[in-house]
Amino acid sequence: MNWGKVLKQEFYERDPVTVAKGLLGKVLVRETSEGVTAGIIVETEAYLAQDDPANHAFRGKTQRNKSMFGPAGHTYIYQIHQVCCLNAVTEPENVPSAVLIRALMPIEGFGLMQKRLKRNELLPATGPGKLCRAMAIDLSLDGWDLTLGEKLWIAETKEPFELTDADIAVTIRIGVTAAKDLPLRFFLRHQPFVNFVSKVRG
Repeated sequence: MNWGKVLKQEFYERDPVTVAKGLLGKVLVRETSEGVTAGIIVETEAYLAQDDPANHAFRGKTQRNKSMFGPAGHTYIYQIHQVCCLNAVTEPENVPSAVLIRALMPIEGFGLMQKRLKRNELLPATGPGKLCRAMAIDLSLDGWDLTLGEKLWIAETKEPFELTDADIAVTIRIGVTAAKDLPLRFFLRHQPFVNFVSKVRG
């Protein structure tokens, strides 16, 4: 096992920007009958509960986005262009904010990730859609409690380390048309598993 303690609800009950930065360097773990896959989170995006038209809950609660209104530390998973995207819900219940997990550095189950993608992918967890395919994450896990430490969860690294502002790059979000200039994408510098699409700020 290459990870430590499971993140508790208190970790997620903060604003999404703080959580998005805090998730960098943590370990996303997926356990299935096929085996375990895991990777260090290296890229995230924050979606704000207020004044953020790119947030899926901007116009209110729907059947699709209802998980965003649930407890912090649960998942919000949605499907777009035939692929799923994984978000961690943040802030108190009924405050619909979340963090999109965009990329991982695999640390366990690399071969299984490649097998699920059905092609020879050198970097099988770059981008949110590919990440979900590689980790066998689909809509059946929407609303899942990440703090349970089973099926799907996020944990500390085995030997937790502190990141500084110098370790984290900030850019605008990728693939959004609304509020596209907000600097709410965060990633670890010098990571080949990050999708460098937008220009780095700072």
